[in-house]
Amino acid sequence: MLSALRKKLPSRNTALFWGSVFSVVGFYKYNSNESKKRLAFYCKQAETVANEPMGALDTPRKVQVYIAAPMGELGTRKARLHWEKYILPVFVAGALDYELTLVNDTETISDVEKVVRGGVHSRVAEEIKEQRRKALELEEGNEELGLWRQAIVERKKANEAREIMNRIGRAPGEANVSSWKPEPYPGVMDVVAVGRETWVEVINGLSEGATGSLNYSVPPLVPLDSEARAQQEEDRAISTSDATVIDTAGTVAPSAPAEAVVPQVVDYDRFDSKRGVALPGAAYIAHYNLTGWGSLPLRIWHFFHDQENVDLYARQALQVVFESTRRPARDAQEVIDMGKDEETQPAWEGQSLDVVVDPAVAASLDIYDTQA
Repeated sequence: MLSALRKKLPSRNTALFWGSVFSVVGFYKYNSNESKKRLAFYCKQAETVANEPMGALDTPRKVQVYIAAPMGELGTRKARLHWEKYILPVFVAGALDYELTLVNDTETISDVEKVVRGGVHSRVAEEIKEQRRKALELEEGNEELGLWRQAIVERKKANEAREIMNRIGRAPGEANVSSWKPEPYPGVMDVVAVGRETWVEVINGLSEGATGSLNYSVPPLVPLDSEARAQQEEDRAISTSDATVIDTAGTVAPSAPAEAVVPQVVDYDRFDSKRGVALPGAAYIAHYNLTGWGSLPLRIWHFFHDQENVDLYARQALQVVFESTRRPARDAQEVIDMGKDEETQPAWEGQSLDVVVDPAVAASLDIYDTQA
């Protein structure tokens, strides 16, 4: 009987193989369940904020989330997946509204594509400058700026209509131009930076926006494709009907170059008294982008032990949901060093980003205590 039973048992190698397979799968499933439990724990904590009563006229909190391409990547795909997996569920559970901006600017030089930094910087700086401009327009005696604002708004509307007309080939209705735009948030949205790269650009943008020039160039009118075609036909008709002008040397006289359009600049700096501006609070959420062969062991470990990532990233997201963690920055150095340990990753090798922040800006900046 024992001999018959022994024949039905798998061989030693087969038992080792299936034992290893079931052990790996079981370990992965255990990690997956534990990660879901920990994420559910942080979401449950965030729900306490969502369940707080609000007045009928109160506006829900909203934050501006910026994501730039991580070091070692040409796009924002990995950073977006990081946001969706660890951060977004906590924001949703806490009823924290958000506006997500993915910035991925690249250029190709000698058939080599690389990331162009500065997109987040310019966007944040322009947001702060626009707040300062609007504050100046509301001051007594600055009616001239209000008139310029109306002209700029009308020019932007005309350009939007012209861009749509170039795409669809006809003039759009007013509903087609404005229906897709969200209502502006009635206040200052705090800024959330995912990753050290984004944090550096956000801080640099805040500093430039609070201290830089407010002068604004009125955008030129976008040319219509139909106007360009009509102008080309007119130029072609003139060139064929008119005789060619020959100079005394017997060569064709070059035509005069077209005059460059000089942009109209609105001088806001003339009205600026350099008073302080209400800066948004800034929050840093880490993103350790593991790339390269040197990071392979750690990536394998996180694949089977993702609870550490959930504890780190979801907890930081929870600190943003809890507005009580917002506090003034201790000094400029604390702002500069935020997330600096990310630069020890292999993707940062040979690369660095400098934080340039005005001491006065750092002294008036509030940050979220996500490192506690």
